[in-house]
Amino acid sequence: MAGEWDWLRAPQPSSEVPAALYAPTASPSLNLGVQVIGSNIVGNDVVELAAQYMAEHARFQMWMASHEPRLGFQQQHERGQAPFEAMLAAYEAWVAFETAYQASGRKVDRVRDEREKLKAALHHAVDVLVHARTA
Repeated sequence: MAGEWDWLRAPQPSSEVPAALYAPTASPSLNLGVQVIGSNIVGNDVVELAAQYMAEHARFQMWMASHEPRLGFQQQHERGQAPFEAMLAAYEAWVAFETAYQASGRKVDRVRDEREKLKAALHHAVDVLVHARTA
């Protein structure tokens, strides 16, 4: 039985959740979507991507819970690693956009590059979630 858990002793990728993603829910992924949607500084296209990300996260969680045969802890961890890393990348893009927006004097037209990077990161996170449950 001890050998079954040896994989936990191996070096793990960073799994630290930024403190800003601890609320308002228990899910950092959903909290990212809430922050983006609730910010009132993004357009409807970004809101749509954030909502799609939240929906794909929910689908992934439901898939993990209902998978037959049941996934073991290690399998769940492995399947969840890429979505977790994509969430962190999307969060970094969100922080970069929000920071640039504030620094620009709240001028959306001056943060187009950061906005496009945020959209790309959210789109990538959606794709990763879909792939994780369909691969």
